Amino acid sequence: MRWFPTMSSTGFSSIIAGSDHTSSGKWIVPQPGPLWEEIEDAAIEGRLLAIKKSQDHSIVCVYCRSSDEETTAATLAVLRDIGVEGELRYKSDRATRQRRDEYLYDSADFEQVLALKPL
Repeated sequence: MRWFPTMSSTGFSSIIAGSDHTSSGKWIVPQPGPLWEEIEDAAIEGRLLAIKKSQDHSIVCVYCRSSDEETTAATLAVLRDIGVEGELRYKSDRATRQRRDEYLYDSADFEQVLALKPL
C-alpha cells in the first residue's frame, strides 16, 4: 500500500521506545469516507497530533505521541467528536517497526470511559 506523507502541525516523528506503551502509535481508521476532510482539518488545527492516509484514502492512521491509555483515549475522543464510528484498532509504532501484527487496543476498550466523560 502506498501512503501520503505524514501531516502534522507539530512536526511529529515516530518514537520507538523500550515498550509498546511508551512508543508512539496510531489509531487505524478504515474507510473514513467523507470524514477524511474533518480528520485532516483536526490535524491542521492541532486537535490531532498527526495523520497519514493511504493514497486510495481507504485507511487513515491517526498518531499519538505515546501509547499510554490516557493519550490514546484522548485521541479516540477527538475521533468520536469528529464523527468517526465503528470499531477501531490501535497499534504501537514499535510493533509496526518489529513487523508484529499485534494491536495494543481496540476502541471498545475505551468506549465505557468515553461515555462517562462530561461534555
